[in-house]
Amino acid sequence: MKLDKKFIITISRDIFIVLFILFIVFSFMELLKPRIVLNYINLDLYLFALIILGAMVISYSPLEKKEITINNKLNLFLIGLSIVIGILVTFLVWTIGLISILIGIISAIINYLMINLILKGR
Repeated sequence: MKLDKKFIITISRDIFIVLFILFIVFSFMELLKPRIVLNYINLDLYLFALIILGAMVISYSPLEKKEITINNKLNLFLIGLSIVIGILVTFLVWTIGLISILIGIISAIINYLMINLILKGR
């Protein structure tokens, strides 16, 4: 059986997506109950392997250019998503004091702008 490049790229991308979703689940589990995952898995090494796999998938798979029009419904969803991410960041860095609110607001703004840039393809 001969493996072609497209099949390997597809499998690698699927593995990356599964590992990324698992990383998000592991991170939320650590937030809810500390040391539940870290006793068994080193998340730093896991993240390093995830970044390497993601870089390989991105460098070998061609990106398809699609123009996406951002309507009001999508824009409201992006704003809501950015606010939720800002609240999560504020919660994660709350130990440093009131400056964490400013960090959360800045991260929400940066998140919204980055998603807009990605969707517009610029």
